[in-house]
Amino acid sequence: MKQNEYMMRINQAINYIHEHIDKNLTVEDIAQRCCFSKYYFNRIFKSMVGESIYSFVKRLKLENAAFKLRTSHRKTLTEIGFEIGYSPSNFATVFKEYFGMSPSDYRRYNNVPIKDSYKEIIEHIASFKKQEDFFQRVQSKITIKKLPEMILEYQRFIGNYYDMSTAWESFCREMEKKYPLEENKIYCGISYDDPLIADENKCIYDMCVKVNKVTGINTHRIPATTYACYYYNDSIENLGKAYNEIFALWLPYSKYSIDNRPPIEIYLSPQDEENKMKIDLSIPIIEG
Repeated sequence: MKQNEYMMRINQAINYIHEHIDKNLTVEDIAQRCCFSKYYFNRIFKSMVGESIYSFVKRLKLENAAFKLRTSHRKTLTEIGFEIGYSPSNFATVFKEYFGMSPSDYRRYNNVPIKDSYKEIIEHIASFKKQEDFFQRVQSKITIKKLPEMILEYQRFIGNYYDMSTAWESFCREMEKKYPLEENKIYCGISYDDPLIADENKCIYDMCVKVNKVTGINTHRIPATTYACYYYNDSIENLGKAYNEIFALWLPYSKYSIDNRPPIEIYLSPQDEENKMKIDLSIPIIEG
């Protein structure tokens, strides 16, 4: 089996884990899903992703919980623990072992370390939140929409979000060659991790192009559903600030919760001469 075929199976496993993060996943379940023995597939997974399947699943579960503690203020700690497959006592113990503090302290943001590379974002949010109309100002950029089903062909990037420009250029060139007759291609991005929580060098991101039919294993079928679409028109370097305006200043105070699927960036324009882009940052939401 060639390396790109192995990578397809790895991507298949990662997708399966994300889609079933609320379940008690085992290494054997995931390996069987990809038609491998658990020992062989775990070795391949670790060599290509940099951590074992067990460590990867545990990390994603706890980072998912940490994200919900930041953004879903109406959910109890017990509810959040259950949503990632933990009983209340196990959740508190495992969370503290991983983050060094209890879930309740993390929710209050007591002593949560701030990464140097993201201090500017935290300062931006703290400054914005001092303004009485912060919620209304962010909400003015958001439109609630039901987006139609999309089929996206993707290429996966694992690393630091700040290092994606070369990968994006390569992906766009490849798609231009693959679909030369398709004018006005719609490019999208799918972010799976919050770098304020996750290891910023292990973040997963899918570079996507919208297609008319499923073309292979590296294809997402995104169902029609409701999104909060934040209209973004700024330098790509400020994208992290926009995401955190949504997650820290709008979502916790709105009537919505994030659905159990990742956000989608829908690119509305290429970069202009000022390095600005128009993007719909589309956050899947449910009421309550």
